[in-house]
Amino acid sequence: MSLFLTIFTKNVLPAFLVIAMGVLLDRKLHVDKKSLSRTAIYILTPCLIFSSISRSAVSPGQFGQMILFVMIFTVLMAALALLVGHLLKWPARTRNALVLSVAFVNAGNFGLPIVLLAYGEAGLELATIFYVASNFTCNTLAAFFAARGNGSEWKAVLKALKLPGIYAFILAIVMRSLQVATPEVLLKPIQIIAGATVPVMLMLLGIQLSQAHVGKRYKEIGVGVVMRLIVGALSAVALAPLMGLQNLARQVAITEASTPTAVNSVLMAIEFDGDAEFVTSVLFVSTLLSSVTLTVIFSLLGA
Repeated sequence: MSLFLTIFTKNVLPAFLVIAMGVLLDRKLHVDKKSLSRTAIYILTPCLIFSSISRSAVSPGQFGQMILFVMIFTVLMAALALLVGHLLKWPARTRNALVLSVAFVNAGNFGLPIVLLAYGEAGLELATIFYVASNFTCNTLAAFFAARGNGSEWKAVLKALKLPGIYAFILAIVMRSLQVATPEVLLKPIQIIAGATVPVMLMLLGIQLSQAHVGKRYKEIGVGVVMRLIVGALSAVALAPLMGLQNLARQVAITEASTPTAVNSVLMAIEFDGDAEFVTSVLFVSTLLSSVTLTVIFSLLGA
């Protein structure tokens, strides 16, 4: 029990305390969530991605392995969600919502801080690669499932391609490959902004949770939470060695894949008239219960 509490206090509790500050901000000051979210998407996140990748010591091989892991993991979880929804005879709208709830993880405003706490800067570099790949799949494949059936699929994909994070990633990769150094006068402010990303993203998650409304579809929500936190973690454990991920890369991949439902899944469900109540409920419950499941995972991974 003492080991469990030590791991929880060291690696999980700090992140939840910052999330709690976000809840308090929303309840007391009614912070404008939309403006904060746009700041995170268009300024903070691209700076974090560029800063982390440009000075990363991760090998090109690990880059490819991590990105491939994310792609295969996402498709696997989407397929499992569709299969379970079909076996349970859920309507198409609910099956699509289950995919949004279990295939796309909160690798950004939850996963990055958790990995940083557990594995330090070296882990954060790997987690950033996971986040970029996960963010891309969430803003394309998740948008497709959210919009499926109402004719908005390609509109969703084109909208995702306007987000700056992927271009910050590509620019950093190109500059790193060509061994072009970022001028110090530009790198310093980028690093300063990047340093603000993790706490702001955690507080933004707290604000979003504060405004979440949990439905009473307990059986459906339970299925979604179990698939996201338990089936997702077990799938990642099985998949990571098959992708050649070892040591720290394996730990980071499994940790990120075991995080709660992505906030972007809720946004996609709202944007394209999906079952937003269901996705929001799974997001809320899975985030709370992840304090326990991630502590168990950290203890098994030796974090």
